[in-house]
Amino acid sequence: MACPFFMPTERADDIAFPHPSRLPLGSSWRGRCLVSGHEHAALSSVELESCNLGYAKSCPRLPKDRACDAVRFAVVNESRQSISLQFVLEKAYLPISHGTLAYDQPSKNWTLPHPHPGIQKKAECFLKSYLDKKPT
Repeated sequence: MACPFFMPTERADDIAFPHPSRLPLGSSWRGRCLVSGHEHAALSSVELESCNLGYAKSCPRLPKDRACDAVRFAVVNESRQSISLQFVLEKAYLPISHGTLAYDQPSKNWTLPHPHPGIQKKAECFLKSYLDKKPT
């Protein structure tokens, strides 16, 4: 359940998380904050833990009025042609919205992306982590 205001930019395998294989995006990520007015904030390793895990209620930048608290992803269907991801947006630990995203494997393009760039980027990171862990 990554923070919906987190824009991952690069894998951060050097940040130690307990149970890294269970991280919501499949691995740890560095990135930036999408909260208006804080886009250039340098995020510490401690802050990145909340960004990667969601429900960052201790984050001073987290808006009080927000559509959701966390985003989850799961692979729901996979073939040689495509991968379908389900996303769930949560608020107060309850699902408030969900849907399916689709990725075409041969062309390496999203055929059904999410319209919000932050959620789409998190989906891309989740899928990259998922594919990197698959045996070749």
